[in-house]
Amino acid sequence: MIERPVISVNQPFGQFYAVKLTAAELLRVVDTDPYRVTASGQFTGVQRSKNDDRLKEVAEYLRGFESALPNTIIIAGNSLNEDNKAEHDNDKVKWEIKKKGDNLFLCIPDNVINGSIIDGQHRLKAFNLLTAEQRETYELLCSVYLDIPHPFQAYLFATINMNQRKVEKSLAYELYGYNLDSEESAEWSPEKLAVFVTRKLNRDEKSIFHEHIMVAAENDDVLFKVRPQNQSWFISTASIVDGIMSLISTNPRRDRDKLFQIEQKSRRRQELPDDSSPLRQYFKDNNDLLVYTILLNYFNASHSLLYKEESYIFKTVGVQAQFRVLKEILKKYLEEHLDISEKYFRDKLAPCSDIDFSDNFFTASGIGKSRIANAILIKIDLKNIMSIKEKQGLSDYKRILELAE
Repeated sequence: MIERPVISVNQPFGQFYAVKLTAAELLRVVDTDPYRVTASGQFTGVQRSKNDDRLKEVAEYLRGFESALPNTIIIAGNSLNEDNKAEHDNDKVKWEIKKKGDNLFLCIPDNVINGSIIDGQHRLKAFNLLTAEQRETYELLCSVYLDIPHPFQAYLFATINMNQRKVEKSLAYELYGYNLDSEESAEWSPEKLAVFVTRKLNRDEKSIFHEHIMVAAENDDVLFKVRPQNQSWFISTASIVDGIMSLISTNPRRDRDKLFQIEQKSRRRQELPDDSSPLRQYFKDNNDLLVYTILLNYFNASHSLLYKEESYIFKTVGVQAQFRVLKEILKKYLEEHLDISEKYFRDKLAPCSDIDFSDNFFTASGIGKSRIANAILIKIDLKNIMSIKEKQGLSDYKRILELAE
């Protein structure tokens, strides 16, 4: 485990952490994700392709006694590429911020790639042409963002490089979904719509998420620390974006790549294939208002019924669990009863109003997320308690849900 003290930096775009790591350490935990066409014809990645001549130039400079790299390497932590996702338990490779006393520390599992270079790939990769001693002793200043969605990574890369070193505009605009004119919503990928809806939920005064969503790590301690003093809770952008995408796509990356293969003037969501996500057809039909209204009414209903200040229900694990519940509700009832009113969701969730989500059984971890979702689904008759795989927790479920042993 690599553990380093960090400085938290808050800016309008979001929060990042300034930290120093040696080149050798960084090379063990991050990789590049260049924009490219795969053998199957799909588009993927964020950065430019590696330029070997550029690497040699940088390496030659780094060998000098007076070399200096004061600019930061910009990293997206918790950004596994698709090839690595199946090989690792995401909880075990997760980059985390921990607080010790008054200080914050970045903890990175060593020798596991779970970070992507947003900017600075040639500066870092050039160290592969140097000696092991040089890599071990050369310290680099890094700006680390945690848990930021792919569109935000692409936005950072494109913005930085358009304003500094020249990048083809076609690549930059493909990366974060804009051309020289404003893009039609009919062209949006699931990622793009999810980001749009997340921003709208954060701006809409009728939304329970109004001014409660931050571009920050999926870490409740960190969110609590950086929140404005007049707000009691916050949720990360990544949590909301991921939750929305789960309702409109079973494979957002596939959908994005599929759209990128279509000439822009003909690019439409309707060209995407059907899948089993519950709001897929409404997404394909450009019915964004219905998608937004469902989210607005569902979370307003759950907040009015379930929220208590000390509970886990509107912490990160709680909101993620609520998206799981919403997905199951929509699968079960949407086509039978096209009622998306706040009253409908209040009635559906009413049996859960007596669940104590501040109980220690609901922890702020991956298993806590499953327990919250399971408890709600059992209470609203969308899950049988005997199907719970966590057999040692059955007695706790029965206690929490006030079921007979």
